[in-house]
Formats: sequence, structure tokens, C-alpha cells
Amino acid sequence: MTRIEPLVELIFERLAADRVPDDTAEVVLAALRGEADLDAALAGKPTAPKPQRTAADQPRERIWLSSVTVAGFRGVGPERTLTVEPGPGLTVVVGRNGSGKSSFAEAVELALTGDSARWADRTSVWRTGWRNLHAGDPCRIAVELRVDGQATPIRVVRSWPSGAKLGAAEVNVTSADGGHQELAELGLTRPLQLYRPFLTAAELGRLTAGTQSQLFDALCAILGLEAITDADRRLLAAARPVDAAIKEVRAQRAALAATLAEVPDDRARRAAALHVTRPDLAALAAILDEPDERTADQAVLLCRRLVTMQLPDAAEVTRLAGQLREAAAQARRHDGGRSRASLRSAELLRLAIEHHDDKGDGSCPVCPTGRLDVGWRADAAASLAELRDRTLAAQAAAARLTALLQRAHYLIDDLDVPDGTAVGVPVDGLHDAVAALRLAPGGPEELAAHLTARYPAVLAAAQAAQAYAKALLRERDTGWRAAADQLRAWVAAAGLLPERERALARVRAARAWLRATGERLRDQRVAPFAEHSQRIWAQLRQESNVELGALTLQGTNTRRRVVIPVSVDGVDNGTALGVLSQGEMHALGLATFLPRGCAPESPFRFIVVDDPVQSMDPAKVDGLARVLAELAEQRQLVVFTHDTRLPDALGRLGLGAARIVAVARAERSVVTLRPGQ
Repeated sequence: MTRIEPLVELIFERLAADRVPDDTAEVVLAALRGEADLDAALAGKPTAPKPQRTAADQPRERIWLSSVTVAGFRGVGPERTLTVEPGPGLTVVVGRNGSGKSSFAEAVELALTGDSARWADRTSVWRTGWRNLHAGDPCRIAVELRVDGQATPIRVVRSWPSGAKLGAAEVNVTSADGGHQELAELGLTRPLQLYRPFLTAAELGRLTAGTQSQLFDALCAILGLEAITDADRRLLAAARPVDAAIKEVRAQRAALAATLAEVPDDRARRAAALHVTRPDLAALAAILDEPDERTADQAVLLCRRLVTMQLPDAAEVTRLAGQLREAAAQARRHDGGRSRASLRSAELLRLAIEHHDDKGDGSCPVCPTGRLDVGWRADAAASLAELRDRTLAAQAAAARLTALLQRAHYLIDDLDVPDGTAVGVPVDGLHDAVAALRLAPGGPEELAAHLTARYPAVLAAAQAAQAYAKALLRERDTGWRAAADQLRAWVAAAGLLPERERALARVRAARAWLRATGERLRDQRVAPFAEHSQRIWAQLRQESNVELGALTLQGTNTRRRVVIPVSVDGVDNGTALGVLSQGEMHALGLATFLPRGCAPESPFRFIVVDDPVQSMDPAKVDGLARVLAELAEQRQLVVFTHDTRLPDALGRLGLGAARIVAVARAERSVVTLRPGQ
């Protein structure tokens, strides 16, 4: 198979060769990088520069499997190690069902990827029972890989402490460069996703029995084209909301024009005249910004002020009155005169204490009969602390009372009631209630009582005035205000139309170019892959009368599918999936998978295959033996099977020196590995 050039680098070259405009090329590359970059590109923000080749793109040394160690995992109890020669060749591990052989195959996949195709897309019940029942502690799996040209192997160990769940493994990766958290640090995560050097029976079933889109995606990934498929999905997802927003604005234009035509208002008439296919948004905004004084009389303006007037509710004023009473009572408990006396006494005590501290014990300088000694100083310090606390409490009470008095007066003074006498709006009752409220007494208790008594009348009068204003506005309303709100929202959305239309055009141009380029690349890349699959099928089919045509990938998005043409006895019969037997379907899965593992770009020179002989008749087993022997000339194949017909066929057909390992399982999950015949 021909080596595949890194996709992003190839896209760069094709964009330049096709002379794609910069704004379209930017969207193509952003869509390939990810959703965040695409959003940034469409918003006109800077995006990431041209990516350089990563470690995953660079040619790398070949990697071989050296050993897999299993302890306390699935069917293997005490620790056992399967060693294989790191180089081209074929190893067949044979054991009956339940012997523990597949535990080694699953351990390779789980150690390297952290998951298993056996459990993928399954319910949680499939993920139970992975710890061995007889010797599940310690539970660990380890894979050793050999890299050409490096003396130190790559070793990947996953271990589970007692009671840990499957996803809570402790991972340890070592290489010639030291320790690592994960294989990602060695640049192997992406190659493992693309080329998957292992194939389980469950995965074989999904390759042939899965949906067309699943098979399409799997093959696109093998061909290195899934980035184009993902980018196309991102572009489609980005285009949908933009297209919907544009269509919604255009649809609203006709409905809004009809609404404006029914409003008996000069502004609505002028706005409707401007509301054409390409409306003058600036002129519409100017109409919306016209002050109401041009079209409304003074009564309407006054009523609008009344409707929007907001007063404190009764509960707030009642709460304020209660706080005033409480603060006044507290201030009385800390009498102002006594507080001043306390301050003077505290100052005298402080000076006396300082005198004692400077001079020591002695007679009082003020009254010679008194004596200042240690006992006096302790009593004086206690009295000073008490006087200071009393003074601070009095000051705090006075400050709180002052703040509440200010708040009460602000509430009264801030009541702003418009005068409606000249325009016939009845607000006299509200004016009288507010005037009475403003005749507030000076004392805090009296002010609290005044608020409690007078403020309910203010609220009642305000509610009556607002009810009148609302009724008058309903009577005078031409419908303009509601229509203006709709028009304002539409003008804002319409202002974004040019930007959205440019973004949609860029997305559509990028998608059209990417789809056309993707189809050309897909056809080029799938050809050698299909040819390899046909060669493998030709050996696997043996006595089958079904001939496989060249595999192709067709369609995009929800219509993507894999077309595998077949002919039966020389007569075309459509696609393969409808005419193949179960054994032939299994052989088709192998013919589809094995070229992926053999891709020249893959750094992994080993392929692990679990149970490939399912449903095969003797002739196809012979064909499988020939396919494996041929691949083993360049690759390292490790095949697990319960069917002894495969090693028998290898020996009978004289297909080279395959290494046979027999696996047996005794009581309490004790597994033995020995050379087979």
C-alpha cells in the first residue's frame, strides 16, 4: 500500500494549488482544527497559525510486541507472561474456550488504549467481572514493546488496587526517555486510534454487522480522512443557526410590515414605507428614537410618568418605623450627658495610669491622701475599659439613630409627584397625601408614628392615580409602543444580517471546496486499500462463488455509506452485505481490517487478532492460514484461537515456521503456557 501523506499538510497544498481565497481557506483550516477555531474564524478573531508536523506525523521507528503479562485479570489468576519474538513472524495461541487465552489479547488492547472493543458501546454489565475471581489481587497487566534501534523497551503497566474500578487503573509508562504519565507523551495515542494493531471478535462483528455510517467512519479513520468528515460536520453545524437566523429575520420583515400598516400613528406609517426588501435601518432607528413629545399630548406624557413611578411598599416603611423606635430607645439607654462624663472620667484615669507607670507607687498628685499602687492600677485599668465600652456603645447607638433619621427624611423628600392640574389628570389626592406626610415632627418616636399613620394614605392615592393613568393610556394607545418594541428588536437583528450573510457564504464556500477535495482524496486513498482487501478476499474465499469488487466510500453526513460490490457466479448482485453467509461476512471483516493494520504509516509492526476462525468452513480456514503466513513475512502476527484447524492448516500446507503456544487453565484460574505441536 502507498504511504499516506499527512492530511492537514496535504490540505494546505491543495488550497494553494486551487487558489482558494484567503477568507475561505481560513474557514477550511479552522474547521479542521476544531469547533473553537471555527467559531473564532467566523467571528473575525485570530486563529491558530499553520500547524507544524507533530510527532504523530513524523516517520517513526518500527514498534514490535515483545511480551504481555497478566495477573488477576479476567481468566488469568496467578501472574503469567506470554513472550513473542519482536520481529516478523506468526504466533498462534491455541486454547479451548475459557482457557484464558483471550485475556492476553484483551490485556494488550486495554494496556495500550485504556479500553476494550469488547466493552465499547455496551451496558455497564459488560464491564463487570474483569477482576479474576480466584486471585484478583494483585490485578495488573503489562505490555512490553520493542522499538527498532533502541535498547530500552517501552513498557506499559496498568494496575488496580484492591477494590478499584476498571477505570481507576494506575498507569506507568517507561521508555528510553524515562517515565511518562501516558502513551500520549510518546506520540502513540493517535496512531493507536487510526491503525489499531488489534482486532477482537466483537470488533469484527461491528465492522460487518454495524451501520453503514459506522463502517464508513471506521474506514475514513484508517485512510486518515476522518478529519475531513469531522470538519464537514462542524461546518454544517456552524451554518445551521446562521442560516436559521437569516431566514427568521427575513420572515419577520413581512409580518412586521403588516403590523405597522394597521397602527394609526405617523411614525408607524413612515416606518412601514421604509420597511422594504432592503430597509434603511438608520432611518428606522431614527424614527424609533424620536421623543414622544412630537406625537403625544401632555396628559399622555404625565400618565406615562405616573405609571412608571415607583414608591417604597408599606412593609418597607413599617420596618423603617420599627427600626426608628428601637434605635431611639437604645440611644436613651446611653444618655448623652453621662456619655460625655464617661469620656472625661476615662481621660483622667488614663492620665493617672500613665503617671503611675512613669513614677511608680506613690501618693496621688491630686489628692495627697490617696495612694497609687499596684492594686489601684489594676482597678483603674478595669474602670477605664468599662468607661470606654460604655462610650463606644453610646456613640454606636447615636450613629445608628442618625442614619435612620436621614433615611426616613430621604424617603419623604424623594417622593416626586407630577402636577396634573393643567392637563386634567386627577393627582390632587396624591399631592395632599404627600404634603401631609412631609409635615414630619422632629423626634424619632414621633416621626415613626407619623410614618405609620400617614404613609398608607400616600400609597392608596398613588395607586388610584396610577389606575387612572393606565386607563387613559389604554384609551389613547394607538398600538405604536408595542409595534415599536417589535420594530426595535427587528432592526437590531437586521443590523447583523450582513455579517451573518458573509459568514454563511464563507461556510458554504469552505464546505463545497472541502467536500469536493475530500471526495478526490477519498477515491485516491481508498484505491490501494480496496486492492489489498480484494487480494485478501481472493485467498479467503477459496471455494466461495462470491467475488468481491473494489470497495468505495460514498455520500456524506447522514447518507455516508460503504459500497462493496459483489458478483455471484459472474452475475452482479449489488452490495456484499445482502448476499454473504456468516462465514463469508467474517472473512469480509478480516479483509477489511487487515489492510488497516498493515498500513505503511502505522508505527506498529504487530497485529493481534482474537478468534478469527469463527464460522469458517475448512476451505476458508486454509485461506486464512495462507493470508496470515503471507502477512507474517513483513509483520508480526499474534493470533488467538480455540480452533485447532488453523495451526493444523499451517502445518499441513507447509506455510513456514509458525510458533504455536498452547494455553490451558486449571482450577482456581491457574493458567499454563507451553509450546504446541
